[in-house]
Amino acid sequence: MNYKNKNKITVISTIVAFMFVFNLNFALASEITPENIIDQVNKERVTRDLAPLETNEQLENAAYNKSIDMITRNYFEHYAHGLTPWSFIIAQGYDYTVAGENLAMGFDSSEGVVNAWMNSPAHRANILNPEFEEIGVGVVKGEYTENNQKMYTTMTTELLARPKPRVIQIFETIVETFSRIFNR
Repeated sequence: MNYKNKNKITVISTIVAFMFVFNLNFALASEITPENIIDQVNKERVTRDLAPLETNEQLENAAYNKSIDMITRNYFEHYAHGLTPWSFIIAQGYDYTVAGENLAMGFDSSEGVVNAWMNSPAHRANILNPEFEEIGVGVVKGEYTENNQKMYTTMTTELLARPKPRVIQIFETIVETFSRIFNR
């Protein structure tokens, strides 16, 4: 093999290697979507022998509404404007025994969001809480202002919960009904 052909092979090999590495990095970074966040969270749980969380439509709607509210009212807090994370869950009619919330803003991949949560003790505790059975994630893109600087960002809300057993929900409804009847 002559020197010219050897050089071409070296250049082509280098380009292919860079393309492989470059594409590999993009393959590892997934768009921030509820499905991708839930997939990443469940990977973290399964790796630690915890049951994966089931998606719940009411929790999804609550999480989406919380993300919309934060973008619309320009805040990034668990408690704001007289609302709690539980306000959004209850508004969807979800009856829970235990619930938690994780928030993220300004990330560009689902892996980035979940990695940040896993590196925070409180967020990690929510993700790895064996009491949680269901999850809903709301992702909203929009304009957010911080320190008089407007930016376009992605607001992510994750709600984790365990529903109240149906028998307890029925019992509480009966008690509430009797209370209304006899407290007139």
